[in-house]
Parts: sequence; C-alpha cells; structure tokens
Amino acid sequence: MTDPPLEFIPPEIPDTVRSQEISGGHRGRRGLAQPPTYICQRTPEPLQIDGRLDKAAWQHAAWMGPFVDMEHGTATELDTRVAFLWDSSALYAAVRLEESDVFGYETTRDGRISADCEFEVFILGDGTYYELQINALNAVYEVFWTWFQPLAEAANYEALDELFKSRRAIYGNLEDDYPGRHGSFDWDFPGLKTAVQIDGTLNNRSVPDRAWMAEMAFPWSGMSDLARLGRPLPPEIGDTWRIGCSRVQHWRDEDGHTLRSRDWSISQHGKVQMHVPDRWPYIVFSADEAV
Repeated sequence: MTDPPLEFIPPEIPDTVRSQEISGGHRGRRGLAQPPTYICQRTPEPLQIDGRLDKAAWQHAAWMGPFVDMEHGTATELDTRVAFLWDSSALYAAVRLEESDVFGYETTRDGRISADCEFEVFILGDGTYYELQINALNAVYEVFWTWFQPLAEAANYEALDELFKSRRAIYGNLEDDYPGRHGSFDWDFPGLKTAVQIDGTLNNRSVPDRAWMAEMAFPWSGMSDLARLGRPLPPEIGDTWRIGCSRVQHWRDEDGHTLRSRDWSISQHGKVQMHVPDRWPYIVFSADEAV
C-alpha cells in the first residue's frame, strides 16, 4: 500500500530540497487535513505591548483554537487560543493559555525555555524561517533557520560564509523532517517586543492559577532576512504567509518535578515536530479592521 503524498508544501521551501523533504517526510504527516486558514485583520492603531488582551482590537480579532495534541489531533485538557493582527508597522500576536500551575524559572536569553510554561511562534520566510519561544517570565529563545543546501548548490559562498560565522548554531537534521538546515542563535529579531501577564500566582503550587497571556510585536522593518527574495513588507492585501504556533504542556507533582510533557499545536502534525511548515496555518492579510 502506497503512503498518501505529503501535501501543503509551502512555495517558500527551496526547490532544490523540496523533493527530498517530500519523500522523507514522516508517514504521520501524510493524508492529514489542510491546515486552517486565518484571516488576519488590521488594527486601527499600533498596539501597546503589555500582555493585556482586553484591548478592543484583540476583543474583536478572530481567535484560532482550541489547540490539539500535535501528534494525534485529539482534544487537550486545557484551552489555548492565538490571534494575529497587523498594521503598516508590525505583525502582532497574542495567546491565552489556560493553566492551573503557571511556572517558569529560565531567565537567560536563548536558554532552556521549553522546560517552563512556554509558547512558540514560527514564521516562514524565503528559504528561511524564524523561531520564537517565550515563557511565563517573558524570557525569549530565538533561532533563525536557513536551508543551506541550495546555497551550496548555487555556489553562494558569501551567504554560506555568513552562516557559518555564527558563534552558536544548530546544524543538520531534525530527525527525518526538513533536513539540511542551519539555525543561528546570533540573530535576534530587530525591534521585537514581548510582554506577559499571569492570571494567578507564578511558581506557587498552593494556589491554583487560571491562565497566562503573552503579547508580541514583530516589526516589518526587522523581517528583511525573511523576505530576502522580495516579499512585500508590509504585506499587500491578500498576501498569504505560513505561521505556526505550539505549546509545551508540563504536568508536575506536588514537589514541582515534571511527571510528563506534551506538545500541542493549532493543527495536527502527525508527530511531535514543529519544524514542518506544511502543517502551519495559512495567514491571509486582510484590509478589514478589528473593530
């Protein structure tokens, strides 16, 4: 029996690696439903990034969710919802994560954020993508990913030289999905703004919490490395981007030790793996205002 084809591959994936990624993609991702399409409305004025989601624009924005188990697509125990807005200056993201035990300890930039309550955003660029993780302490982890095989095949030695000058980077293969990438920790999103609010008490298991919220602004002026093939910045009305989001959920015992963890996402991925842009939602930029 032949496995279903791997579908919904973004055109931003370089042609020189597309075929190997389609043939090598994990079986669990084959035959899945198309990821959702989200209409990203405009905000009538720039948003103050303070983590508070009671702003009128967020109240009128469309919210994606609830998140599902990343591997199986099944319902999760806690609710997670994410929304996007945009204007001429930035792309905005907001998330509300239901949580009875809000905790976080990592404060180092690019540290082990995923061991805490955390949320992730992935933005696909032209042969590149950006990864952001943020925890309940508003600490961030950023990686800028580049497919390097196309650069080698094009003998673009200048670009390759810049990649491998990175002081701290991840190389190569993430299991069997989308191999041949270079992830740089040297790259920080220019002008990035993030903020967190907690509906409860951080790191206090004796008092049940309700949720935590995060708000982010990604200025278009900081996206030139993602739009290196001439993608309009800011987007034009009707442009479609691929943006993925996930949550790592931890369950802890009374002493605060992690008993188990699970990854949740907007759509089913067929396995626990976020680095698969074919499973990221379609974000369509609209002229409509969130009012």
